[in-house]
Amino acid sequence: MRHPGLSVRACAALVALEAAGLAVVALFYLVELVVATAGDAVRALVTVGLCLVAAAGIGLVARGLVRGRRWARSPALVTNLILLPVAVGLFQGGRWYVGLPLLAVGLAVVVLLFLPATAGHLED
Repeated sequence: MRHPGLSVRACAALVALEAAGLAVVALFYLVELVVATAGDAVRALVTVGLCLVAAAGIGLVARGLVRGRRWARSPALVTNLILLPVAVGLFQGGRWYVGLPLLAVGLAVVVLLFLPATAGHLED
């Protein structure tokens, strides 16, 4: 296996950051459930579970990118293409402080996935 170049490492780091962000959201909901009275406990628990499963999956995608697995490109691309309109919606809804970083990370991952060095690493 070749060592990943800078573009692959940067892309994988951003995808891993997304996974960590989902884990933080899950932790937030869990704390909210324990400390405060959540409006709907079942909904909060389901959200925690979904966020943890998604975080684990996206974490595996980041690992796959570093290891040069071809399959990792598709979920990384799809996840970030879904992230872009969510980020724009947050930005337009007045939550620019959340939407702008999400938009920047999503765009960066999409661009990094199509750089020749990243494509070459994932093709081997």
